[in-house]
Amino acid sequence: MKIPVLGKYDVIVCGAGPAGCAAAISAANLGAKTLLVEKYGFAGGAAVSQMVGVILSTNAIDFQGIWHLWANRLKKRNGISPVVKSPSHFYPECTWYRSSMNIETVKRVWDELLDDAGVDIIFNAHVYGVLVDKGTIKGVELHTRAGRGVILGKRIVDATGDAIICHEAGVKWDRGIVGKLWPQAVSLNFRTGSKNYWEKTNSTSADIPNTGGRPERLTRKDLKRVDPLDPFAVSDATRKLRRQIWDDSDNLPSDKYLIDTAMELGVRTSRIVRGISQVTDDDAWFCRKHPHSIAKSSWEIDIHPSDDTKIPERWYHSRSKAYGKRAKKIMNGDYFDIPYACIVASGVDNLLMAGRIVSSGYMAQASLRIQQTCMSTGEAAGTAAVLSIIEKKTPRNLDPKLVVKKLERERSKIKRVL
Repeated sequence: MKIPVLGKYDVIVCGAGPAGCAAAISAANLGAKTLLVEKYGFAGGAAVSQMVGVILSTNAIDFQGIWHLWANRLKKRNGISPVVKSPSHFYPECTWYRSSMNIETVKRVWDELLDDAGVDIIFNAHVYGVLVDKGTIKGVELHTRAGRGVILGKRIVDATGDAIICHEAGVKWDRGIVGKLWPQAVSLNFRTGSKNYWEKTNSTSADIPNTGGRPERLTRKDLKRVDPLDPFAVSDATRKLRRQIWDDSDNLPSDKYLIDTAMELGVRTSRIVRGISQVTDDDAWFCRKHPHSIAKSSWEIDIHPSDDTKIPERWYHSRSKAYGKRAKKIMNGDYFDIPYACIVASGVDNLLMAGRIVSSGYMAQASLRIQQTCMSTGEAAGTAAVLSIIEKKTPRNLDPKLVVKKLERERSKIKRVL
């Protein structure tokens, strides 16, 4: 059966979460003919499909570039609550920046920003394969309601969260850990309502923002020992958690009610791709800097334990003195860098990655998976894709300094929220 070619693009971005949207916007703003491919019928990624409707940062230094463009547009749409500082859960002497967002407005804002940049979009499209010729990726194979089709591209960005493109292309990856199939606990978020919620105008909790006084509260249930790459395990976990939420809702007080549950299980780690370099766990722990940095990561080493084994002192949930010292250091403005080489796939040319799948250690990934850092790596991937086309070099042979300088220039044009 001959599979039709649906289009040809300079840059194809797969996955319309924070990383993918930032990559597509960045590439299109630099003049590339850009396509964004998404499995759902909206942009927004985990913030929408998994109801991760919160904004968290230890020191706000990881808010870079397109994050400010996005947050400013949310603010314009009254879809983001004021950014406040409050104590972190386990280290009360340390504070976090916190905010929350209206999930529906997140969809709208990304749609507007993608439209402004001139990005083409295919929704409800699932990647089932890729085209690789002599070690170079040439395109992606999609299944839509019309059937199978191929999109050809000069550069491909994998922002799928599960590294689907990299996996199909044969790029090496791992789970970040050895001997376990479950890197972190999984979660299912849900919303409840009550006429008694939000009596205060500016909530400092992880609620959806008080835009018009809607009585909604965001909560989650967690589950350990779930393999995020086993479709049966994921399905069973989703049903188990959702049934727990339903059962609990039957016993809510008369003034409270269940609104909805997330459409997708929250997965923090599945595949971590091997790039031409890696940001290591020691890089994250000791807050190391790099001359070819394309993103700053300052979020906690936020590993949600996947089983009942002892929590190491370098994990946020350990409540250890060692971690407390690092937390204070981060609160005061420190961070670690993500070098350019960590977003370039190894073994296959013209393939970049962005978001929680970028080349990193297990602990480092637990920090850089936060949405603002995902946006930064996406912005860098989109920029690098276009620059490599202009320079007529593969991303692995592109001078990282060109990417760093271009990012600095483009980010300086954006009005900062904080």
